[in-house]
Amino acid sequence: MEYFYCPDLSEDSDLVNLLSEEAHHLRNVFRKSPGEKIVLTNGHGLTATAEIEAADKKGVACKVKEVHKQAPSISRRISVALALIRPNRMDWAVEKLTELGVGSIYPVTTRFTSVNVFKEKHLRKIMVSALKQSKQAFLPELKPLMSFADWIAENDSYPDRIKLIAHMANDAVDISRLSLSSEKKIAIAIGPEGGFSVEEIAGCEQSGFRKVKLDNHILRAETAAISAVVHLKRYL
Repeated sequence: MEYFYCPDLSEDSDLVNLLSEEAHHLRNVFRKSPGEKIVLTNGHGLTATAEIEAADKKGVACKVKEVHKQAPSISRRISVALALIRPNRMDWAVEKLTELGVGSIYPVTTRFTSVNVFKEKHLRKIMVSALKQSKQAFLPELKPLMSFADWIAENDSYPDRIKLIAHMANDAVDISRLSLSSEKKIAIAIGPEGGFSVEEIAGCEQSGFRKVKLDNHILRAETAAISAVVHLKRYL
């Protein structure tokens, strides 16, 4: 059954309404009719089987049959700070990070960030689409745009968090050879096309970040983000 996003879904829901784009997709893309069954997801751990009761231009009314509370996947322990990159590449990265089930995505600006476009609403739509396509119960938290320095400072508030920064330095540890605790949350930073500055690397090291190398070759930022998460999921 197809998944539809319903942020108003709760454990006590009996009848819910799909509005706007979700209603449009149900009626005009999937051609669903009253009496058919679908799955609802609220992006916060709940899914529900539901039956379409009525569908018109105003919206779609759904009768909730059974609500299921899902356990968070282990990949939700991972948070990714991704420097702003070109919009089409940012779209792709956010989509794939959602499919991989990360807990949070931090768009950040760095010294060498050359892009100043951050379309939060647009990225949230991409995340919702990826959530439904991958049939998940949890939507990653998309954080407001912040400076890289502020992101480092925020992570200073979590002394038990494993903190990593992707970098090609000679003293960087190969990510496949890390020895990590499987119980802790992990934060990893991915730089822009120009990489991180010397000052940014130094700031990370002062805050307890470890430099990790993702590959023997330089990866595009969006590829690096996905590669990092795939590697880190092995430790969880």
